Amino acid sequence: MRKIVFMISAVILLLSSCKHKTEEKGECCKKPKTEDSIKAFNSDITLHDITSEWTTQDNRKVKLADFKNKAVVAAMIFTNCQSACPRITADLQRIEAEIPEENLKDITFLLITMDPARDTPEQLTKFAAEHQLDAKRWTLLTGSKSDVLEIANVLNVRISETKDGNFDHSNIIHIINSKGNIVYQQIGLAQEPTESIEKIMELTNK
Repeated sequence: MRKIVFMISAVILLLSSCKHKTEEKGECCKKPKTEDSIKAFNSDITLHDITSEWTTQDNRKVKLADFKNKAVVAAMIFTNCQSACPRITADLQRIEAEIPEENLKDITFLLITMDPARDTPEQLTKFAAEHQLDAKRWTLLTGSKSDVLEIANVLNVRISETKDGNFDHSNIIHIINSKGNIVYQQIGLAQEPTESIEKIMELTNK
């Protein structure tokens, strides 16, 4: 009897162990869908074809085509974010600091909110001041929810609203040429920006 009980216990323990290993592998080894979709991204899409109207932090109405003839360094954020978005902004500022002054005049740094309900022009102005973003080079945009979803789709930024009203999202910096084509994407936080800077220098060296 004792032998039978021992054998049953051993089988249960083995099955439990296998189940744990399967679950663990599923969690740690699964490639994120966003990574796969980014690799398949079509960089021939032009932002200038998007006709929606946006509002800047200083309450001006603009279209994305208004940024033509300049290189654009862009990212999507929301100002209530306490982790990734301040890091994305800092990554953009790191790129800005590495660009020579004579090239900076041909660049616009663009932050587009994914949270238009809360990110009013006043809130964007506050965010810009807190992060010491130079208004001569930095533009922050808010728009309608549908326009935000459209630009996110064009930029291949995955956005998912959470139960607390915040967002899970891709962390991507986009380098865009004067024609509105995305020529490079820096993916992830706190990445070495060497390639981004090289692309920007190619676009702004005339």
